[in-house]
Amino acid sequence: MRLKDMIERCFGRARRGECATCDHRERCAVARWQHGFAFAGAAAPAARPESPPTRPAPFLAFLGEMAGAVRRGLADRTPPLRSEIEARLEALLPDGDVGIDRVAREMGLSRQTLYRRLKAEGATYEQVLDGLRHRLALRFIKRDGISAKEAAYRLGFSEPAAFSRAFKRWTGSSPSALRGTE
Repeated sequence: MRLKDMIERCFGRARRGECATCDHRERCAVARWQHGFAFAGAAAPAARPESPPTRPAPFLAFLGEMAGAVRRGLADRTPPLRSEIEARLEALLPDGDVGIDRVAREMGLSRQTLYRRLKAEGATYEQVLDGLRHRLALRFIKRDGISAKEAAYRLGFSEPAAFSRAFKRWTGSSPSALRGTE
């Protein structure tokens, strides 16, 4: 079991007041912390009960909720490698030379290392490039109102027809039809 899952399970049990029945309460840092927090200021260590309290401390419940929020926030965040690749690609797109070799070289990595690191994040270079072009195309056409020809140039397509085909694949309509809907 991963440490994150173990901590999450432990916080969950503590929130539900199940620390007293837990098999790991002697070794549990949460139970020891909770025990110390609940009985802080006692006259002597011997005066403290042997088992942790059965009701979780409010602060512990708050910490568990915060840990869950952080975990959810991290899951929604774009992985750092992908963000770095997208930033480099955005600068290279008008050039048209957006191959993995060039991006890897600019990042100081080998092509294979970049490929492996992306694979570890569950993505391919082509997916990153296609996703970036898709987001930028929508911004260019909808928000900025630039022409399909200009968008094709800015996104590094060889010709406007190739951009139009890609745009139709992404959105189901042509750039001019999308611009006309606003």
